[in-house]
Amino acid sequence: MTRPRHPATARRRFAAGTSVLLIAAAASVAAAAGQQPVPHIPLMTGWKVKPAPALKGPVEGFFRPDFDDSAWATADIKVGEPPYKARFVLYRRWVQVPVSWKRKPVSIAFGAVDDDAVVYVNGRKVGRHMGWDQAFALDVTKVVKCGARNLVAVLADNSGGGASGIWKPVSFVLAGELERIEAAGEAAARAKQATVRNEFKRVPCQIVYETHREGNWELFLVNADGSHPVNLTRTPDVDELYPHVSPDGTKVCFVVDKGKGKDKVRSVYYMHMDGTGRILVARHARQACWGLDGGTIAYLKGEFDRFRYTDFATRGIFFYNLKSGEHRQHPNKEIKHLYNLCTVPGGKWFVATVHGGMGFKHAILAIEADGPKVFNLGIGGCRPDVSPDGKQIAWGVSDWALRVGELDFSSPQPRVIHQRNIVTSKKPMKIYHLDWSPDGRHIAFSRGPTGKTLGHACEIVGIPAKGWNICVADATQTNHWAPITSDGLCNKEPDWVPARQEPRP
Repeated sequence: MTRPRHPATARRRFAAGTSVLLIAAAASVAAAAGQQPVPHIPLMTGWKVKPAPALKGPVEGFFRPDFDDSAWATADIKVGEPPYKARFVLYRRWVQVPVSWKRKPVSIAFGAVDDDAVVYVNGRKVGRHMGWDQAFALDVTKVVKCGARNLVAVLADNSGGGASGIWKPVSFVLAGELERIEAAGEAAARAKQATVRNEFKRVPCQIVYETHREGNWELFLVNADGSHPVNLTRTPDVDELYPHVSPDGTKVCFVVDKGKGKDKVRSVYYMHMDGTGRILVARHARQACWGLDGGTIAYLKGEFDRFRYTDFATRGIFFYNLKSGEHRQHPNKEIKHLYNLCTVPGGKWFVATVHGGMGFKHAILAIEADGPKVFNLGIGGCRPDVSPDGKQIAWGVSDWALRVGELDFSSPQPRVIHQRNIVTSKKPMKIYHLDWSPDGRHIAFSRGPTGKTLGHACEIVGIPAKGWNICVADATQTNHWAPITSDGLCNKEPDWVPARQEPRP
């Protein structure tokens, strides 16, 4: 995923979603769990702040207790987008720590600092964290003075460009109490997921997804709440992956991996939703999607004759007509290194991710369906999907967050506005492969632990991903989601079926 960041090096990490909210509102969460409020000191107001282009001159030594910050601006921490543009943003704040915390482990917890952070307490460096959207906590037990005022100083380093600063909650917390309340919050989250999953029983559509069982990839069909799983393929000699359902819900296109090692070939097929009538579309092809009329399949041609798992090893968009069996190439013959091609309702555009092609390093593109124009939507991340009404786009803005925005084609330069995260995930659990439901209210996605197999990341098509499951989220809310599979059998690439299919016995 893009916005590339360095790995976190903090002593302890917390989720950018659930755990941060626990820190910010620990007392209310604890009360909900039937416990006494957790001792914590919010640090959201009264900071002295100084954006700076360099760490020299009047800002050098800003972390020392005797440093004069009287000329600096006073600001509060506001949850949302990072507020500054400077390369460095310096923060200072004094905080009174109660004497009752003496001889107890104390941490300072941050929801997120963009891009990287160096933290000091009472003039001593207590830790560094790298990662713009990741929560972290640092042990300050040895440097904090209980029963006295303490200086907290933070250096926000805008190493990746764009915005910078502290942009999620900050607190001093008794570490043991934080662990206890975090455990209570996780239990509450599991109970909430059970309730949310029960809501999906009322969703009238089903989901088809890829799964790896007994050494073989198959396509399974399941209800939106995870009930009545059905194996659609049952082919132990080949692997079926990357399913996409036709607009009328009667067919599904997918890729088939046949052969071993250097003889492996990936091809695009389609079949009826009951698994019958399999038809070859194209050899050495991948990542297909349907035209809006259901009579055309768009696919990406493999860049090399010899098989590669790399998802962006593609060259050109091609179209297959189901009735005539004819193929034609997209008019822009310079297209290459796309993946996750998606048709935009209206039929005039595609969206896709590009990696190292057409002059782009990594971007989500809007591609004219029947013309040469290509635009960078400027949203970062990868694997976009467009809502059925064509008004919204959802994508993975990082490995740990799914985002939704409004897709605007009204101006000469297509753009995405009013962005918001709908799902965030705690490391090491990645979230990927999202797909809008036919009613535009829900999003299916896959979630599982980070890792590599066969030298590739788990999210890549055809790479086993032990522990991954299919989840469903309510796209109108934030972090209102639940897993609908639980076996962890490499369940990925969910795609909604527009019309309900009767489950087999």
